[in-house]
Amino acid sequence: MKILTTFATGLALAVGLPTLSAQAQNQHSFVASFGNDANNCTLVAPCRHLQAALAATISGGEIAILDTAGYNAGTTVTISRAVSIVNPGGFEAAIAPPSGGTGIVISAGTNDAVSLRGLSIDGAGVGQTGIEFDSGASLTVENCVIRHMTSDGIDFLSSTSTSALTVSNSLVADNSQNGIFLAPTGSVTAMFNRVEVNNNADDGIVVDGEFSAGTNTINATVSDSVIAGNGFVNGTGFYSLTQSGNAPTSLMLFHSVVANNDIGVEAVGSGAILRLANSTVTGNGHGWQVSTSGVVASYGDNYIDGNGTNTGSLTPISKQ
Repeated sequence: MKILTTFATGLALAVGLPTLSAQAQNQHSFVASFGNDANNCTLVAPCRHLQAALAATISGGEIAILDTAGYNAGTTVTISRAVSIVNPGGFEAAIAPPSGGTGIVISAGTNDAVSLRGLSIDGAGVGQTGIEFDSGASLTVENCVIRHMTSDGIDFLSSTSTSALTVSNSLVADNSQNGIFLAPTGSVTAMFNRVEVNNNADDGIVVDGEFSAGTNTINATVSDSVIAGNGFVNGTGFYSLTQSGNAPTSLMLFHSVVANNDIGVEAVGSGAILRLANSTVTGNGHGWQVSTSGVVASYGDNYIDGNGTNTGSLTPISKQ
């Protein structure tokens, strides 16, 4: 009887203790301005910062942000497995990259999908990069604002053999280099829908195959988006480039506006192609630029007018 009583007492104590293993079992974790990183990141006891919540969330789980606050404590948020970080709306979930550093770095597993929704990542002229994706199956960025970096807004540098990037309903603006830089070492499919990429000092959206083997492919599609005011000197709104022997790059632009950039659209290198369909290219210093066997192709239903000089010729494509 004494043995049973001792066992029961020990079991009750074990159940009552908030151990790390219990914390790590959250399917749904929460962060809030009133939270504490010593909590278990539940709805009734939220954590204060995203890094603590990531440590308390299982792979494939979700972290919900409950109110307006900064959520990275001035340090880089590092994501190493599948997770969704969600701001349901109505307030600002801020990430302030450290000086010379990155707001969010993703180095996840081959099958890991990462989703970011409703974040405001502001470099304040000192943070280097907003989001850097180094590995993983996919990154989805939705309803986010990324701006004021000393380098790029989003760097998608995936080393995974095949990965995907989706950006929708987001603003990437006022960065000192590129808005979105897609330069993987493997194959990538990318989709940009209802995205504004504005006033970045270099290029708006870059699809670069120079770091990937020729057996890979890099395909990006842009729809219902605006790329404006990029490339103060010799920068481009939409830029597809590669070189012979490296991954071919395809950038499809549909129902979008390319305005007031130094160069509107550009394709450089054998295997680089940029297609235009039902889009407007206007007010750019140079409407299009084609060199080194690159191709800028038009379906013939575009509005290309009011630009400066052009380099190279458009290649016509018949609608199917």
